[in-house]
Amino acid sequence: MLSEDFGYHLPDSVEVRVWDSSPEMRYWVLPRRPEGTSALSEDELAGLVTRDSMIGVGPAASPAS
Repeated sequence: MLSEDFGYHLPDSVEVRVWDSSPEMRYWVLPRRPEGTSALSEDELAGLVTRDSMIGVGPAASPAS
């Protein structure tokens, strides 16, 4: 699996769906919101988004990291 190629193991409970993009259609990866972030502002949440989380091969950073 692609995420494992990047050193990230998805739990068995995560369903993966793969759809190919085309010139007419693009898909957006929305990283899962990290636990403990309900009180963060939009700017603070944006700071947790990583390159890997935007391409679907890793999680968003946690507030503690």
